[in-house]
Amino acid sequence: MTQIVALVGPTAVGKSAIAVEVARLLGAEIISCDSMQIYRGMRVLSQAPTHAQQAQVPHHLVEFVEPTESFSVADYCGKAAPTIERILARGKGPLLVGGTGLYLKALAQGLCHAPPADPRIREQLWHECQGRGSATLHYRLRGIDATAASRIHPNDARRIVRALEVYALTGKPLSTWWAQTNAQPWSQPMVMIGLTRERAELYERINQRVVHMIYEEAVINEVRALLRVPLSQSARHIHGLADLESYLAGERSLKETITVWQQRVRHYARRQLTWFRQTPGIQWLQLAAHEPPWESAERVRDVLRRSRQPLLAV
Repeated sequence: MTQIVALVGPTAVGKSAIAVEVARLLGAEIISCDSMQIYRGMRVLSQAPTHAQQAQVPHHLVEFVEPTESFSVADYCGKAAPTIERILARGKGPLLVGGTGLYLKALAQGLCHAPPADPRIREQLWHECQGRGSATLHYRLRGIDATAASRIHPNDARRIVRALEVYALTGKPLSTWWAQTNAQPWSQPMVMIGLTRERAELYERINQRVVHMIYEEAVINEVRALLRVPLSQSARHIHGLADLESYLAGERSLKETITVWQQRVRHYARRQLTWFRQTPGIQWLQLAAHEPPWESAERVRDVLRRSRQPLLAV
């Protein structure tokens, strides 16, 4: 395996299990490309690879950051790029696996060199976002930077806040900084394969996952432990945390919590699919309902074999 391969797709599509089988077939090592699986103490909430999966093939950038620490796209690139280089130096293939499209884009295209976060400005924007809603800030962003606003969903509070923060710090729209970004100079090609399923099946997998996390994986105990420490703003974005926090505070019943959480994750999966479908160069693989991971992995290998001219992930 001489290519850098990225295996992408929405949450609950089955990436982790399939990635292990792909890595075994190709002699690859897995690099997580998930903005929440980086954190310790969130194994269930983030659905990080299990100990059994990590024992089968080497995994990198999983559960290595304390949830009290902030972690940015720049931090990820700073860890992932040398990890890729070390894997290649060992004669192995890097297999990037995850659903955080922004991380993958930064790795493939290079990093935007906008200024670092300003705690005062960011806190002010977050306070306003929580009080007035992300759609209000998105409307403001459209008047400042129509290009950035067209690429950022009105519900994506984190990126809206960052775009407004950059403008407040520099007087330059974030899209101007994007235009100055240079592509990552990889000597090896990068191929991106997208995994997808029928929407009804994907949504059912999401619904079942949430139920399993609550009744089989003790996610409520995990959340209790997390709430005892001052979580960073980035760690607090993990799905399910706010909903279970409301449940523990007596604001919702468990049944209501499950319903709301499932809906949030379904919406997130839809946004992920929209992002990836707007990304040129992805080769899509439709997964069958009861297809075992090893069979999906063989289909991924077939796609790679048919790739006469590897596609750069952008």
